[in-house]
Amino acid sequence: MNIVAIGLGNFGASLAKTLTALGHEVLGVDNDLNKVEYFKDVVANTICLDATDPHALRLLPVKEADVFVVCIGDDFGISVMIAALLKKMGVPRVICRESSSIHLTVLNAIGIRETINPEYESAKIIAHKLPFKGIQNMFSITDSFKIIDMVMPVLLVGKKYSPVNFRKEMHLKIIALKRNHRIVYSSAQTTENDDKLDLDFRENDILVLVGEIRDIRRFLHE
Repeated sequence: MNIVAIGLGNFGASLAKTLTALGHEVLGVDNDLNKVEYFKDVVANTICLDATDPHALRLLPVKEADVFVVCIGDDFGISVMIAALLKKMGVPRVICRESSSIHLTVLNAIGIRETINPEYESAKIIAHKLPFKGIQNMFSITDSFKIIDMVMPVLLVGKKYSPVNFRKEMHLKIIALKRNHRIVYSSAQTTENDDKLDLDFRENDILVLVGEIRDIRRFLHE
């Protein structure tokens, strides 16, 4: 994708770096030349300009970009102004960082339907995984259905399970088993012989599981 990230603060710079690392064509934009220079080696492209200036904004690849992300969250007025200018210029997809319910309401009022609140999203993820030891990440499919990745529990080290038997016993599906940064099992490569496949669980392996939160709780507390 061709992505323009406006604002290279903590969130914007992290987003632009990650998207670049994933292979996307990213243009990072900021009015602070020091930030532009600092991130030029880790973001595909960077440019210094004032995105609140309509004339300067037209220098950006409005027609070529798949999406513009307005990453500014600390200045309500500037964020809304840039979003409004982009909409006026006919940019088809604009995603904005929002920092409050009022900010969100104003963005919605000018036609912005996709927003991001990184603090809220991070807090939700941390709040869900905080009560559980060993979980590295937790992602919500619904309020009760989760994907987790976790360090192999001590009680399972040295044991063997087929993916089918693990699901029957634990009521959780193994999506992947990772060892030394390599995937040694993936459910995306399942075969009809999965019930005969023995996965040996080793210390420091990473299990990626999916299932109901009640079954995850039971599994972690066994």
